[in-house]
Amino acid sequence: MRKWIKKSFHRQLLVCFAVVALLPLLFFGVSLIQTMETKINSDYEKNVTEQAQQIDTGVLEVFGNFETVVENINANRKIVDNINEEDSWSRSKIYLQFYREVSDYREYAQFDLYDRNGKCIYTTRQGDARMELPVYWGILKAVEDSQDTLILRRAEENDSGVLLYAAGKLLGRGGTLEGYIVISMRTENFEKIILDSGNGKNDVAFLDPYWRTIYDSGSLQTDQIRHELMSGHKLLGVYRAGELLIQPLGESGLYTVMACPSVFSREVLSSMYRVLTVMLTISVLLCVIVASRVGRNMTKPIERMNTAMRTLQEGDLSVRIASDREDELGQMSRNFNIMANELEQSVQDKVEKQKELNASHIAMMQAQLNPHFLYNTLDTMKWVAKANHIPEIATMAAGLAKILRTSISKRQFIYLKEELELVNCYVDIQKIRFNDKFTYSVEMEEGLEECVIPKLIIQPIVENSVLHGLKESEEGNIRVQITGKNGVLCIEVTDDGCGAPEEQMEAINHRRQEQLVGHIGVSNVDTIIRLTYGEEYGIHMESLAENSENAADSESTADSESIADRKGTETESAIHGTKVTLRLPVKYGEV
Repeated sequence: MRKWIKKSFHRQLLVCFAVVALLPLLFFGVSLIQTMETKINSDYEKNVTEQAQQIDTGVLEVFGNFETVVENINANRKIVDNINEEDSWSRSKIYLQFYREVSDYREYAQFDLYDRNGKCIYTTRQGDARMELPVYWGILKAVEDSQDTLILRRAEENDSGVLLYAAGKLLGRGGTLEGYIVISMRTENFEKIILDSGNGKNDVAFLDPYWRTIYDSGSLQTDQIRHELMSGHKLLGVYRAGELLIQPLGESGLYTVMACPSVFSREVLSSMYRVLTVMLTISVLLCVIVASRVGRNMTKPIERMNTAMRTLQEGDLSVRIASDREDELGQMSRNFNIMANELEQSVQDKVEKQKELNASHIAMMQAQLNPHFLYNTLDTMKWVAKANHIPEIATMAAGLAKILRTSISKRQFIYLKEELELVNCYVDIQKIRFNDKFTYSVEMEEGLEECVIPKLIIQPIVENSVLHGLKESEEGNIRVQITGKNGVLCIEVTDDGCGAPEEQMEAINHRRQEQLVGHIGVSNVDTIIRLTYGEEYGIHMESLAENSENAADSESTADSESIADRKGTETESAIHGTKVTLRLPVKYGEV
């Protein structure tokens, strides 16, 4: 399908128009319908949620009143302390006290007082009060095991029309259990609460913590709801299942269920989608007509340009396009002609430059000097100097030949001992040049000779010490100290010469390459180390004079006379020079 579309500009244009016209229409149409459906259903659900909240508020208020009744009765010592009174006159007074405590809430529940053995002593219902409840299970057992003021428990189906029990303890002096207060709620009690909240016409149900039905208005099919919830649905805050609103009833552990039918019917949705389909059909027809007309207007100049480009591709740079159009296609034709002119001129210039480049290359090859010729010449000089008993020239030629041979070698890494041999060769040459006016020594920890390092990284540092550090000294010392700690190879090159300028040290330590004119050897070594091993390695340069001054300042604890006596001595023996430290990782292996 994609290949078939790509073979025709008309088809591509039609697809583009369809994408531009139909997709937004389809997207926004469907989005509008769904948004309207969502908004209207959301508003309705919000209204239902508010109604459910009103019902929950009414129920929770009644439960709160029940807790108040339990607390008031426990506070009334006449009732609690005399609950087991046998005298009929005293019992009537106790009942009167009990009746006064619960009189405001009798329309919402039935109230019963039980002794500690589960025998009903006083009740607000009409008829005989002789009734018992087991204390070893059921509501009384739950009250005894709980620390809450009031607990709620769904009644069993054979409990004489009772739907929900609410119960609390009656505690005597010292916290002893004297009895129980049991509050029973029936169908009419729940209907009263719902009616008082102003939602008497709603379909409402209440479920216990195990989603078993406590109260149902009769049309919510709570058994099916429980089956679906037990199958895997989880109640997290507010949960909507189909056309139901299910939410926790405060902190009581119960749940409120309310019918929440969808406002948008299937017939309304079908009508809206049919209108959208008609609009899409009309848009398709318009796209076909417009794509056909625009395609014909654009195809001809594109075909002419395509023919001209094939001709240009075949090598005919003189091809041009004649066009009198003023639109973008006409501009494209004129730009093609300009491109063809410039391409023709560029090819001619390239041919001339290639001829010049070939001539320059030939001249460069003829003038090129083979580095091996220099190495062989130095080797010849060495043997001629030995034959003529000129050891200095032989030493210089042999050392220079060894350095040159290493520099032109393809090896990028060498052993540390080989690098030190090259430095020795360089030092021997410079000692002959400077008539042995400086000494050179090496201190290296045992076992570091076979470390692998980049070649020619110590020699430029020693060269910097000889040419710059000792240039104004009659004699001097250069010391190389090599240590390896914590996997870091530390190479310190120290001289006691005139010392490096502060600007140079700052430039090297902060890696400012533009300020190191004349000291590119040190800069190149730092660059090689950083590029090879990372930014945490490299070169650090410091002045020994600063270190000596800091050491002298830290030792000033004597009296003023001893300080004055030492001033002249410290001035005369002041330490000058520079220490350059190379840091790179300790590595072993083949080079």
